[in-house]
Parts: sequence; C-alpha cells; structure tokens
Amino acid sequence: MKIVVSMDVEPDLHTREFNGVVEGIPVFLNLMNKSNIKSTFFTTCDCINKYPIFFKELIFQKHEIALHGFTHNRFDEMSFEEKQNQIKKSISCFKKNLEISPTGFRAPQHSVDKSTLFLLEKTDFQYDSSYTPFNFFQLIFFPRISTLKNFFTPTKKYLIRKNLLEIPTSSFIIPAVSLTFRIFPKPLLRVYSGVLKFLFREVILYFHSWDFIDNKSRISRIFPKERLIKNFEYFLKLNKGAEFVTANTLCEN
Repeated sequence: MKIVVSMDVEPDLHTREFNGVVEGIPVFLNLMNKSNIKSTFFTTCDCINKYPIFFKELIFQKHEIALHGFTHNRFDEMSFEEKQNQIKKSISCFKKNLEISPTGFRAPQHSVDKSTLFLLEKTDFQYDSSYTPFNFFQLIFFPRISTLKNFFTPTKKYLIRKNLLEIPTSSFIIPAVSLTFRIFPKPLLRVYSGVLKFLFREVILYFHSWDFIDNKSRISRIFPKERLIKNFEYFLKLNKGAEFVTANTLCEN
C-alpha cells in the first residue's frame, strides 16, 4: 500500500492570518521527519508570495508543492475567464518564486468543475486531487462541496481527461482527513486504518496548515491539536510497512 500525506496550505480559517504556515507546518514537518516521509503541500499563491524562501526550502527537502488556487476562492463560483486568469497567475507565481511549474492541483473546498479540469489539462497539469468519493459526512453536512455525482466518482486514480489524472482523496463514510484523526479514539482509528488498507492500494490523506496551531474553533477546543498529533503518530506506527510517497509520483505508473 502507498500512502500520500498531503496538506492544504492556505490562510488560517478563522483569522485569515498565516500562523498555519509559520507555526503549523513546522509542527507537521517534525512529524514527517521522524518517519522520513515526504509530503505534498497544496498551496495558495498568497502563502507562496509571502514566504517564498520557506516553500523553496520544502522543495529542497524533496517535498512536493502543488497548487491550491491563487487565493482560497471557490473555482465553481468563478467565470471561465476568472478561472483562466487565476491559473495563469498561479503558474507565474510558481515560476517566479519557486522556479518550477505546478503539476498538481486541489481546488479550494473541493470546488473543481469541468471547465477547471479543461484549463488544468490545457496548461499541462498532470493531476487533480479535488474529489472525495463515498464521503457521507461531506454529503450530509457540506452539500455545497459534495454532490451526488461527485459522491459516486471512482475511489482510485483514473484519467479524468485525456491527459489529466484524478487522484481522489480517500474516504469510507468519513474521509481520511484531520477531523478523523482529531475525533477518533485509538481503537476506532485502528479499525479505520485497517479498512483503508483493505479497500485502497493508494491512500490519500489530507490536513490543513491551520490544523497544527491553536485556533478558536469549537472543534479545536474539544479535540485540541495535541490529540490530532498523537493520533496521527499512532496511525503512522500502524502503517509502518506502507510506502509513503508524494502525490506526483502516482502519475508515474
């Protein structure tokens, strides 16, 4: 089994500041370095423009920097011209600050649509990672993010367009995301890990940069980041034999 540990990097959810970048990512990296894991950071360009040296260092450390939008705005609410401009500006941002072109994309709030996929393929992206199939939690509580059509998309990587791969984030009723690691007790996390092993050859996890800071959300007060960190460390121990890879490497086979 291969596991991709990914992070959506964006301004902090509740304050719109960048504490998740300067404080949260170093906490996350400490966890990754202990197990020698390379991660994929889906990053908005306002973060890259503010901290270019920081993200260049992540590339030097062999992590992947992929695109999460020029800013954290939903793509399905933009006109075609706005999407085109966002992607064009984002590619310029990557080239200017990081000296690379992004090859992977995850839409803010999973808001990908057909015209966005068309533009990604047209601008030589290799993959999208915006869909989360079989996510009952998202379908019920966030219907704006997840539709029935998106719910029944394939659970493994597939060609979504002729030259564009879809690498969906993993889910079985509840998605393999930070909230799951916050709220599950260890026995349930062990069962959930076993289900992922059974169902998926390639597991795609994702967190947010602001998950690893103290924030003002109710969830964070009830289930603090320390619990998230301990549970994620436990998950890594449970999956010691897995191969941890960056998302772009899944395009190679």
